[in-house]
Amino acid sequence: MEKRDISFLKDIHLNINARVGKTKKMLIDIISLKIGDIIELDANIDGYISLEINNQPFAMAEMVVVNEKYGVRIVDLA
Repeated sequence: MEKRDISFLKDIHLNINARVGKTKKMLIDIISLKIGDIIELDANIDGYISLEINNQPFAMAEMVVVNEKYGVRIVDLA
């Protein structure tokens, strides 16, 4: 199998989003939010989260802490 030269793609930047969870709230609840309020999500932080590029899932990951910062470890590619 011939290897393709994809070096021309090296300067393309993509936004990666880690979707931890979601919830639904009434508009009145959203506009009433203040610093320190907690919004409960439908997911457990110990479970897998979805990684997305342009709002399209591309991997499943788990949350990790690296040098006192949060990160994600890819466990499966879509």
